[in-house]
Amino acid sequence: MADQQPEVKIRIVKKKGGHGGAHGGAWKVAYADFVTAMMAFFLLMWLLNSADKNTKAGIAGMFQDPNFFNTERGKEILSNYGKGILPGGRGMAPGPDGGGTPDTEAAQERERKALQSAADAIEGAFQNDALLQAFKDQVTLDFTDEGLRIQIQDKAARVLFDSGSATLKPYTLSILQEIARELGKLPNKVVIGGHTDSQQYPGQTYTNWELSTERANAARRVMESAAQGLRADQIRRVTGYADTMPVEGLEPKDPQNRRISIVVLSSASEAAEEKRQKAQGPAEAAPGKVPAPKH
Repeated sequence: MADQQPEVKIRIVKKKGGHGGAHGGAWKVAYADFVTAMMAFFLLMWLLNSADKNTKAGIAGMFQDPNFFNTERGKEILSNYGKGILPGGRGMAPGPDGGGTPDTEAAQERERKALQSAADAIEGAFQNDALLQAFKDQVTLDFTDEGLRIQIQDKAARVLFDSGSATLKPYTLSILQEIARELGKLPNKVVIGGHTDSQQYPGQTYTNWELSTERANAARRVMESAAQGLRADQIRRVTGYADTMPVEGLEPKDPQNRRISIVVLSSASEAAEEKRQKAQGPAEAAPGKVPAPKH
């Protein structure tokens, strides 16, 4: 009789899913998002509950019309209630990079009126003064992106300087002194520029760059020395442009391109220029340009 073999039993074990999935990190992220959203919601409710009806009206108006704060009602709300909800808050006041707030807009409007008053006074002087009346067609005033610009131009029969030099004519002194007296009343910085026509010198040792720079500097000296004229710290820059900026509509050789330009910088232009200079750092002066003198 053959030996009986032992019975072999095969046991199949089915493993059930463990708890590893429940202990992952995905639920933590979802829970953190939920808590953050709830915190923001309750913070919003608290701020709205702390706001008065005018602030709520401004918020509602902004959602209804993106240009709401440019309307009369929006400007009124900003003017009276634009300082923020929380005590000590800056609200809608300008930050480090500035901003269009009622306070800054009001300051810009005051400055614009002051510049306009100075322009009117200068025009009045050339209308009423017997000596200056003859030169009123050589003086132009306009407003640019930089501020108030005053230009004194040559005429073929009545030039500002001796030919080829920086020596001013006697009447040019009177013109510059009158302008300086009005600009000296302003707190704004001033930029003085010299311009020539495109007529070139025979040699290369002395060019229109030198001539325009020396003429601008001569104008600066007169305006600073005038009674109640420009203050020494009021000059922002003295620049010679040579013939690079002819008057619009004139031929490069036209005598009226020979001129002195005086720009009264707005506070915004002054701030932008200072910011650019800080970003660029110290640099050598470009040919034909003279920095503001130090006294």
